[in-house]
Amino acid sequence: MSSMTSDTNQKGRPATVLSVSGMTCEGCANAVTRVLTKVPGVDAANVDIATGRASVTGTARTEDLIAAVMAAGYGAKLATTDAAA
Repeated sequence: MSSMTSDTNQKGRPATVLSVSGMTCEGCANAVTRVLTKVPGVDAANVDIATGRASVTGTARTEDLIAAVMAAGYGAKLATTDAAA
């Protein structure tokens, strides 16, 4: 299993962090946020265009999150942490 970046939100649920490519403006970030929040099991999604990362909380499968972002025309993969490097 690959190492993933995860945070814990205020409700104590782990966050899945994705690296998203192809976003060029706030409209893109808003589009990615919209598609992520429509995935069953997503409680919240926060997309940061500056870092190219999306933090998603809830019970949705990572594969479903990536598929939703890719279906919207953007690249997506599970973000890895550089802390171990």
